[in-house]
Amino acid sequence: MINVRAMANNMTSMVNPNMDAVLRVNLGYTVDADGNQVPDFQEQPIKIQAQSLESKEKDHLGLVDRQGEFITAYTFGNVNAIQRWLNRGASELVFIPYGETDPVRWNVDKVLESYRTWVRLLLVRIT
Repeated sequence: MINVRAMANNMTSMVNPNMDAVLRVNLGYTVDADGNQVPDFQEQPIKIQAQSLESKEKDHLGLVDRQGEFITAYTFGNVNAIQRWLNRGASELVFIPYGETDPVRWNVDKVLESYRTWVRLLLVRIT
């Protein structure tokens, strides 16, 4: 089978290099001594390629009226957004965006494309 994502990544990474990120997979929650639900995450290092959203894509996704900073990211493997039926919240990505010096947490808002070997994610900035 032809790995189209790998071929595309070889070309796009020449002008937009892949970057290191930490995937925080939401495993559900635990309950602390006060009875509060505390999200439970498992962390693993991954490589991503972050890309800006065009105005027409923001409009198509219904983001024009939503407040926040949005970005898309491509990565190999499988990443999930919120999974209510499994009592799991959304996964998060942590990486240093272009032009910044500190790591930023991003919530996986939607899985825009999902294939056997890669996904395209819509991320919204948390911090």
